[in-house]
Amino acid sequence: MKWFVNYQPTNALDINDRGLAYGDGCFETAVYDPQHGLLHLDVHLSRLLRSLRRLAIPFSGEQSANLSLFLQALHSECLERSVIKIVVTRGAGGRGYLPPQEPNVVVAVGIAPMPDYSYWKQHGVKVSVSPITVSRNRVLAGMKHLCRLENVLAKQQLLPDEFEAIMVDEFGNVVEGIQSNIIWRKSKRWYTPALSRAGVHGCGRHVLASKLDCLTIGQFSTSSLVDADAIYFINSVAGAIPVARFQDQDYQFGQHTQWLDHQLLVSE
Repeated sequence: MKWFVNYQPTNALDINDRGLAYGDGCFETAVYDPQHGLLHLDVHLSRLLRSLRRLAIPFSGEQSANLSLFLQALHSECLERSVIKIVVTRGAGGRGYLPPQEPNVVVAVGIAPMPDYSYWKQHGVKVSVSPITVSRNRVLAGMKHLCRLENVLAKQQLLPDEFEAIMVDEFGNVVEGIQSNIIWRKSKRWYTPALSRAGVHGCGRHVLASKLDCLTIGQFSTSSLVDADAIYFINSVAGAIPVARFQDQDYQFGQHTQWLDHQLLVSE
């Protein structure tokens, strides 16, 4: 993975950076297409800026413009479809948990080859409920902050042939996948969990929410998934990954995968 730290090509990061020490920052993961640029750039930057405001990390209009211009100029680095990771931290400084009043914010942008998800899209994935539960916290809910230990632990629990798992909160409410949001279809309606108390409000979820006419957002138990006609994991990089089997239930998935992928992975 090639990195730019504060727009300079380097892998070096201050060991005192608060993102490393405390997870004091947030990040975005997106797809760069050589013909269309960074897909859904406005959606990603809007979420990033909202997260920075919620974390009280100052990021001026000029800093936002510089980041946007840099991301739009990545064509020389991305000759093929690539994954772009944008990390913003509060930088180094402060005393313990107390941050500095005027932080030196760090912007890191990484570029990696695009993974091949074609096998999973063609065959679907077998999933189970992760033994790692998602913490409920209104202050952090929705953000893609740097404190991702629950996801790390959940990923370690996956079996070798598993791509994803369904994560629930302490009350058994469906929240998300380990690296994706989740949507399902039942009787011509779409459903997805509310994320006001836990989970990441993914950009792919945001894009689809504006395009699905019959979408219900609420609290659901895993029994809602068992009763579904089709289930999909969605994110900005993988697009739509269909579920083939969950709790001894088989699902049909060919009908909607291509349409969902088009909304998530094709620039308009």
